[in-house]
Amino acid sequence: MSTRTGQPTRRSADRKAQILTAAAECFHRAGYHATSMEDIASAVGITAGGLYRHFRGKQELLSRVLLDGLELYSEAMGEADDLDTLISSLARFSLDNRMLPMLLERESVNLSEQDLAAVNKRHSAHAATLGAAIRARRPELAEWEGWLLGWGVIAVLSSPSYHHRHLPRPHFEELLSAQATALWRTGALPAEGGRPAARSGSGLAHVSRRESLLAAAIPLFKARGFQMVSMENIGAAAGIAGPSIYNHFASKAEILATALHREAEVLHFSLAKALTESSAADQALEGVLRSYATLCGTAGSAIPLLAGQLGFLPADEQERSHRAQVDFVTECCALLRASRTELSEADARVLMPSALTMIMFLSRLLAVRETTFPTPLASMAIDSLGVRSQTPSTA
Repeated sequence: MSTRTGQPTRRSADRKAQILTAAAECFHRAGYHATSMEDIASAVGITAGGLYRHFRGKQELLSRVLLDGLELYSEAMGEADDLDTLISSLARFSLDNRMLPMLLERESVNLSEQDLAAVNKRHSAHAATLGAAIRARRPELAEWEGWLLGWGVIAVLSSPSYHHRHLPRPHFEELLSAQATALWRTGALPAEGGRPAARSGSGLAHVSRRESLLAAAIPLFKARGFQMVSMENIGAAAGIAGPSIYNHFASKAEILATALHREAEVLHFSLAKALTESSAADQALEGVLRSYATLCGTAGSAIPLLAGQLGFLPADEQERSHRAQVDFVTECCALLRASRTELSEADARVLMPSALTMIMFLSRLLAVRETTFPTPLASMAIDSLGVRSQTPSTA
């Protein structure tokens, strides 16, 4: 419907905004592949035919949701004229748009090649802007160090997308801003050499067919998304053809659940080891975070899939994995509160997931596999948590 001047009416613009909001909620709740155009139309209260009058298809909707979200992120950054204001603005944006980081994490693989490139370009520009602002306050940093801290700040401020905890709004914003500020002030960066190089070669292969399937499945889930990978894809990647793959796993959900349970046990073992070997809570916490960074940096780690793929498991497996996560975070929060006795339980349960999100994000971003790199990442997380007092780098 148009006015006599040929311009779209306000009603048309509002309807498109309603559709995009509904699409974002549907994608966030059920995932891109499990959401139909009929689901989105029903959420808006129109027919699927009416939906197609505004958008060509589901992929265009996803593209608009993500690119429009990143455009709003850019606008939030543009409103700030200094680093402190920039961080406060982004903390506010993150709490206003809690679905966006999760959707970017999980659904970007479903974009067209052109739109994926546009998403990556915009996201990289945000990190570059933050990196430049950080280097303006810390001119001693190399360009790549500012880049690393820029991405770290984005990860910290995006962390509310990955949990459902709530605090009074002004306090929530202040807590996130303070954690991001503590991170950019950290001195715990890798000494030299820029981004770590990945190991040469692909390593040794498993002899066991079961282990070969596990090893093949996780990189496929990361690259394509859980829903786009079939058991046949996994079997082909492992060099196992035909129905014999079902002798080892009944489904790809069982493969993902097995990997997640195994890594949860590794983390809890590392936690127990850190508690046994440490004489102070901050020492134990840094040891746990170092183990977490090491595991996140392992090429075959399934931890990054926890952020977006857990919802595709059966309900009982979701509960089992969620319970393991909660138990691990609870232990980490106890160590954090023992190190910072002024923190409330609620504050610790916001700060700790932010630090873990930052480690996971930077580990994946940098393809961290060097044995010396998890220590700086753990120390960066410790500094972001305010466990160690820091001297401001510059005013």
